Amino acid sequence: MVPNLSVLILTVLCMMVMPTKAALEVIGSGFGRSGTDTMRVALNALGYKTYHMKEILENGLTAHVETWHELLKNGCDDEAALKALYEDLGYTAAVDFPTSACWEALMRAYPMAKIVHTQRKSGEDWYASASDSILSLMRTFPFNIFKRIDPFFIRFAKMCDQMWGRIMKRPIEASLDPGFPHAYKDEIIAAYDANNVRVLEMVTPKRLLIHDHKKGWASLCHFLGKPVPEIDYPHTNTRAEFHAFRRNIAMGVAAMLIMALIVLGLVFKLVFKLFNGQKIKEA
Repeated sequence: MVPNLSVLILTVLCMMVMPTKAALEVIGSGFGRSGTDTMRVALNALGYKTYHMKEILENGLTAHVETWHELLKNGCDDEAALKALYEDLGYTAAVDFPTSACWEALMRAYPMAKIVHTQRKSGEDWYASASDSILSLMRTFPFNIFKRIDPFFIRFAKMCDQMWGRIMKRPIEASLDPGFPHAYKDEIIAAYDANNVRVLEMVTPKRLLIHDHKKGWASLCHFLGKPVPEIDYPHTNTRAEFHAFRRNIAMGVAAMLIMALIVLGLVFKLVFKLFNGQKIKEA
């Protein structure tokens, strides 16, 4: 039976106009605090839409937090769920945690993607930065309160626990352990160093760029086949900037709490006054 020509033509036209989901073209395999936010800004400047932990936090992506929790718990082996995190929102590049905890699975899921690896000069250097920022974030005000009362941050803390468990290759409740990260310093540094070695072992040289931000645009653009932008190479999310971000959040929350206490005090005063006035009137 010969198919109707008009049906075939309509089918082809629909396939041509239907939007296709973007695939990841760049995968970052470096741990957070290895220059991943600078890489995010650089990749965005080159025309990519880049996924980063900031995307989860700034956009309150609760569904992503829950998906990452399950992926990290189960070895990142659900390719469909992993790809949906990026493709459903049109991301074409991904760096930082939690992506870099699943970079090997992503490398298999996107065989045409290139791997850009960022690292610091030593594990000790990386730990000094990470332990003073992302590793201790959930123990500092107001995040130490958020993780107990806010639904998003409760889930976020559990996701991070799964992420560190995968990285350290054993279960750990990092968000609840008062000794984290310093009691685990050697273990964390060993995991960081092992990841750097693993990247070299698993990624072919043609597919891999170990990028030094000090080299600027040239090597990155050459590797990705992009023209060099007419802007300075970025340098973002320094430790000082991270501390300023955390301080601003803390000050904002403290101001809101003070305002709430003032309002509660005024309401209590008004209710007390009305109650006493009613008692006097009845007397």
